Amino acid sequence: MRKDTPSKFFVLFISIVITPLSTIAVEQYETEPLFILINERLNHMEDVALYKLKNHVAIEDLEREKIVIENALSAALEQGIEHHSIEAFFEAQIDVSKAIQYRHLADWLSEPNTSVAPDLQKVIRPAITELGESIILELATLIDKSVRITPQQRIYFHNTITTPNISEKDKDRLFDSLLLIQTQ
Repeated sequence: MRKDTPSKFFVLFISIVITPLSTIAVEQYETEPLFILINERLNHMEDVALYKLKNHVAIEDLEREKIVIENALSAALEQGIEHHSIEAFFEAQIDVSKAIQYRHLADWLSEPNTSVAPDLQKVIRPAITELGESIILELATLIDKSVRITPQQRIYFHNTITTPNISEKDKDRLFDSLLLIQTQ
């Protein structure tokens, strides 16, 4: 009977520790494409800031922000995503994007950037728009698969978002807004 006791404890240990770990691994695997898309979209902010610097354009563009939000709401509606939750997420992305751009401008005060900026209208915005649409489609795919973004994925999200000039608080704001996304 003593021989069975350690194996019972081992099975109990495995079920308590390994099962939640495997669930977290599956969640990370499922959400990785979404997190990568968000990072890729944010990576364009250096080019946006450079274009705006070189062309003397303000970082904040409220008209453009309104268009981005309206497009996101429309795309979310088509995918069955609750519009207030996607609006909060895109507002967070816009705010974080502006913060990243301002940080790049601050960096360039001490070390000017001599690169040529890609065209905002022809190159950068179409890429950002496409990524925004891909993010919404990926969110819809996760919802269709009943995969939820969970608080346990925060560290994984932080590690996936490697965009220069993004703060930990920026990452938290984005992640917190992802946690709130739901279906209609």
